[in-house]
Amino acid sequence: MRNLRRFILSIVIAVLAAGTVLAIVIKDRPTAQSNGSDVVVRWATVDESGVQKFEIMRRSGWSGDFLTIGTVDQLRGNGSTYEFTDKSAFKGSGGLYQYKVRIVNGQSPAPETEIVSVSHVSDVTKRTWGSIKAMFR
Repeated sequence: MRNLRRFILSIVIAVLAAGTVLAIVIKDRPTAQSNGSDVVVRWATVDESGVQKFEIMRRSGWSGDFLTIGTVDQLRGNGSTYEFTDKSAFKGSGGLYQYKVRIVNGQSPAPETEIVSVSHVSDVTKRTWGSIKAMFR
């Protein structure tokens, strides 16, 4: 019985520690905004100790797997603000996108931020021009 209590206490402490790591690294939650042609994801840090890089992840719609669409590995230090521009959002048909930031710091699994959603309908001209350019690559 005593070993079971220690085991449960160890699990609770580990879960709290994992949640605390994220709370210390990222200030609040990221934001995502459509600017008409791209989606800009922004976040701010509190403490970047042990962080190796940030991975930006996206999925279309409300369900499905998140895919890593970019990384930020040029860290600026504690109290920094970061911005990632998703230029590939125009390749989709538009609609709802969801983003989150993964904090790569050697933990497995790596902590991730809350999911943020954005409605994005890309400019038709850019989407068409992007398709034309892709044909010649």
